[in-house]
This record gives sequence, C-alpha cells and structure tokens, in this order.
Amino acid sequence: MVGGAHNGKVTAVNELRTLVLKATDSKLTLAERQAAFGELVRIFQDMAYACAYARLGDFYLAQDCAQEAFISAWQALQQLRQPEAFPGWFRRIVLTECNRLTRGKRLPTISLDEGLNLTSPHADPQTAIETDELTKAVFRAINKLSLNERMVVVLFYVQEHSQIDISAFLDVPTTTVAKRLYSARARLRGMMMDSFKKDLTAHRPSRNVTFAAKVRAGIYDEYVGEYRFELRPELVVTIQREGDRLMSEGGGQLNELFAKGKSKSQLLTKEFDGRGKFVRDRQGCITHLIYYEFGSEMGLAKKIR
Repeated sequence: MVGGAHNGKVTAVNELRTLVLKATDSKLTLAERQAAFGELVRIFQDMAYACAYARLGDFYLAQDCAQEAFISAWQALQQLRQPEAFPGWFRRIVLTECNRLTRGKRLPTISLDEGLNLTSPHADPQTAIETDELTKAVFRAINKLSLNERMVVVLFYVQEHSQIDISAFLDVPTTTVAKRLYSARARLRGMMMDSFKKDLTAHRPSRNVTFAAKVRAGIYDEYVGEYRFELRPELVVTIQREGDRLMSEGGGQLNELFAKGKSKSQLLTKEFDGRGKFVRDRQGCITHLIYYEFGSEMGLAKKIR
C-alpha cells in the first residue's frame, strides 16, 4: 500500500511536470501550449476554487478569483523555475488574487428587513429557510476556524482531495495536513457537515463547463487592445474578443485571428496570409505587435490601450 501510494505520487508529479513544460515550451504552437495549460486548469480548478472560498467565504467571488488566478498564472508561467513546484506557486497566486479582490472593497449586503421582502424561488419557503439556516450555522462554524484549518477542511470536502494532493498545494508536510484536519473535525463535531459538503460541491467549477471557457477567454483578453503603427500613426489596429473568437479591425479590414505555428506568441488571420507577432516586456505583458504579410514584415505597432 505504501509503495503504491508512493508510485502514484511520483506519477502525478511527473505528469504535472510534463504539462508545465509543454505549456512553456517555445517550440510548440500557441494552441498546443494553451491545450497543456487547459489540462492544468482542469486538474486544479476545484482546488483553486476551494482555496479562494476558504479565504473569501463566498461561492461566486471564489469562482471569479480562481478564474483570475489562472489567467495570472498563464501570463507568469515562464517565471516558474521548477515545474513540479506549480501547486504551491499557483496557491500563492490564488491568495494574491483574493487579497487584490478584497483590498479596499466592501462586499454588498442587505438588511434583514430587506431580506424578508425577497421572493423565495422554492416551492416550500419554510423548508428553504430551515435548510438555509442550517447551512449558515455550518458556515459560521467553519469561519470560526483558523485560516489554516479552514483551508484544509474546504480542500478536503470540495472534492475529497487526498491529503497528498492537499500537502502539495499548501506546500506543507502530509502530517501537518492530517493534524489540521483532525483538529478541525474535532472542533466541528456535532455540526451537519453533509449539508456543508452538498452546498460547497454544488458550486465547484468542474460541474460547470463555462469555468474553463472563461479562463480561455481571459487568456485571449491579453491580446485585446489598440495598436498604432509607428511609421503610419494614422493606422490603428483594434483587436477585440467576441466570445471565443479574436477579431482584428484596421484599415477598413475585419479579420478573425487564430493560434497556429511555432512562434512563442503569434496569431494568424483566417482570411489571408497575415500574421501578427506579439512582443512582451519582462513582466510578460504585451507591448508591441509586429505585422507580417506573405512572409515580409509590414510594420511595428505599439499597444496604446
């Protein structure tokens, strides 16, 4: 059993390393690198959501935060020196996004009197109220835990992640995970954990296919903006996202852009032999667009917005 668990952990680490290396391999096409990153999203989306929920205490804010964290991770992935360290590195990005989301913001609330006037969507409002009160009682108990205990409990109950997975994500020994989980369970004993688990898992990203789609859209958003050609300042190319498509408009032409080829950061036009190569600064942000037609460089455009 011990050997099997060890072999499983080694396999998981190797698979994770392979995905990170593929997502950062400049020899692969942009589409291939995004596909590898999409697999990382699939693997870690529930953990990211659980981590954000433990920090924020709100289902929907947690999903928004997790999506933003994946987009930030994609943009900064080249900075990760050790691919096998991705779980802990990504957790720090999630917590950074949580802090950014809550910094200087007050979450919207309503008074109890206003709440009494809301129409219930349930056929039996009384049952819904009782269920909601029970759930709130569990949440209040969860929120009384320390952040470390709360993080372990939420990660464990969101999809029953193994203690090994939680250990890698939190970057602590498995013995520490076990101690925190035991301590938290002891403090929560007598509460209706099944109700908490039901509500929490109902909101996890893997139950909704739009989560990964929103992450993909967010990755495309880094190309969105206006680009002014340096030698022809009157010519401005605008790139916008329409759903899962990127569209460019300039000089009276409207073209759809797509990812293909071996360039580290380039998009091609579907309508003719046009190609845009994007230049990034040290932080990974796009600053310029070099435009090609039929293999010849046509001009350099600076991102102005």
